[in-house]
Amino acid sequence: MHNKSIKTHFDRNVFLTFLVLLIGGLSLFSFKLNRKVDCSGVGFDIISSSYTIDDLIEFKSTDASGVDWSWDFGDDSTPMFRSGVVHQFKEPGTYKVTLEMNGQCVATKEVVIAKRRILISPKLIPTINYPKNIRVGDEVVFSNDSPFAESWQWSFGETMRIDGTAKEETYSFKRPGEKTVLLVVNGDNRHEAKQRITVLPAKKKKKKKPVTYKADPIETVLKDQIDKKPVEEVKPTEVPEETPRIEVSSEEMRQMLMGYSVRTIDDIAIRNYFCYTSIPVFNKNGARKTVNQLFRDIRDVKIELKDLKLVRDSKTGCIKSMTVDLRTKKGLFWKNF
Repeated sequence: MHNKSIKTHFDRNVFLTFLVLLIGGLSLFSFKLNRKVDCSGVGFDIISSSYTIDDLIEFKSTDASGVDWSWDFGDDSTPMFRSGVVHQFKEPGTYKVTLEMNGQCVATKEVVIAKRRILISPKLIPTINYPKNIRVGDEVVFSNDSPFAESWQWSFGETMRIDGTAKEETYSFKRPGEKTVLLVVNGDNRHEAKQRITVLPAKKKKKKKPVTYKADPIETVLKDQIDKKPVEEVKPTEVPEETPRIEVSSEEMRQMLMGYSVRTIDDIAIRNYFCYTSIPVFNKNGARKTVNQLFRDIRDVKIELKDLKLVRDSKTGCIKSMTVDLRTKKGLFWKNF
């Protein structure tokens, strides 16, 4: 039997295809191995008005290039996988929050969680001493005699700033109406004292006594010989009492509404600029609402006040209505007023 020679045939095209794929694979592997990812923009915001075990805290990625997120809150909770998440910590302490984005970039921040809010103690609320009758223009003395007070901050309801820092303060009100006097001692805002007072209008000026003409001395001597002329009375000129004009700009009102949303001013101080307590408020679409709805919607939330128009009384300057272009945010979503 003769051995037959075995011939192996290689297709040249198959060989070239294999070689191209091999080179491409090695190039891709080298690219991934040597590529440097820019993680400088990776980060996140922590959004909350307070940080206690009672609060829902929002965490939001700030890098728009992200396509994959993984959140670790450092408290053995289940990871979350969205760009913006909300989390509640169950125990007080310091937690290291980690965001891993696109499987390569990592950002970390620490957040300190406090215990539940401390209840207000009536014993730590300061007293406010003041006279019974208060009028516009009078120098009114306000004082505090709380034994635990070491520092004072007074606000008398007509401005957005602190009006005094002494144990006893003197103040003159410029406009009549209901006012809220606010006192904070020792910097403790949780135990602030509020006192509603009524400021009366200024006293009217006393009328001048009527002027009479005295009889001529000759007439007195000859009173039996001539007829007495009637004495004419000159009526005094009454000076109309001027009502102080309320002056407030749209920007000042805007700042007051922003302050009300974060509890640095109360609604009573704002209503002092209104012609009456419950003025109408119109949104940007022209829909009519009440000012009470406005105060309820903006309390303790993030607000964006794009435009504010005031309609005032032409004589007194008080505000009769407002038109606002406003939206509020509580949690993850914005809501138009």
